[in-house]
Amino acid sequence: MSQPVPLCMRSHFVSTETYRIGFTLLAFMLGVICVVWSMLLTSASAQTAEPVFQQQEAPAAVVEDNLEDKPDGPPPRIPVLNYHSITVDPGNRATITPEKFEAQMNYLHANGYTTLTLEQFIGILEGRKRAPAKPVLLTFDDGYADNYVHAMPVLKKLGFHATLFMSPGMVDDGWFLNWDQVKEMHQAGWDIQPHGINHPYLNRLKQADQEYQLTEARRQIEEQLGTTADVFCYPYGQFNQTTLNLLKKHGFRYAFTIEQGFTTHEQDKLKLKRVFVNGEEHIEQWIYRLEKW
Repeated sequence: MSQPVPLCMRSHFVSTETYRIGFTLLAFMLGVICVVWSMLLTSASAQTAEPVFQQQEAPAAVVEDNLEDKPDGPPPRIPVLNYHSITVDPGNRATITPEKFEAQMNYLHANGYTTLTLEQFIGILEGRKRAPAKPVLLTFDDGYADNYVHAMPVLKKLGFHATLFMSPGMVDDGWFLNWDQVKEMHQAGWDIQPHGINHPYLNRLKQADQEYQLTEARRQIEEQLGTTADVFCYPYGQFNQTTLNLLKKHGFRYAFTIEQGFTTHEQDKLKLKRVFVNGEEHIEQWIYRLEKW
């Protein structure tokens, strides 16, 4: 028969068991507290991280939109100056002496004008680009060799852009630019676009002949320069509905006339106006038409 446990020993066993149970409960409660605390920290961290993520993402949208390049209002009126030959030829209003031409370019430079590339001009006209304070587009018709001799060095010195409308069928005859000169001008920042293959009166030609004038001039320029030549200038400013239909058919984006006035986004894309530069005018008259017209 087993001996009964003395009273003092039973009291010790009970006390020990009580302590063991107490420690177990305490450990369990501490574990629960740790789990709950961990969950609370995770939730708080997630809530804090969300605004940070949004703040990091917001600037990317602003950069992508290029808000600083977007216009604040409708496109402005732009003077498109129409030059021809830069030479001395008294009595010929379509020519201007090298001295007068340089004086006009120096005026533009000194008075804060920005000469546009053709793509900048089109971007502003279409409302995709913000215009500078004083935009101007310089255009030269026909492709005279004196544009290379007298105009290009002045524009290069001032960092100016220009657009040349040339007739590829007239190169290498002495009066007009050759392809080497045209390529050098293009590298110097000139845009080169078609002016008919040999500068005809388009409105006097049959449809097939007009089509050849438009497409062959474009083809030769694009082939020589590796660019897109889809902006036209009417020789002598002459055209008819057939011309307009053919330009649309062959994907020309814009065309310039000799109708006088500033260019605006409201004008027909194939009937853009320009400002004729009269070489016999005094510079004050030129300034008036440039700024006040």
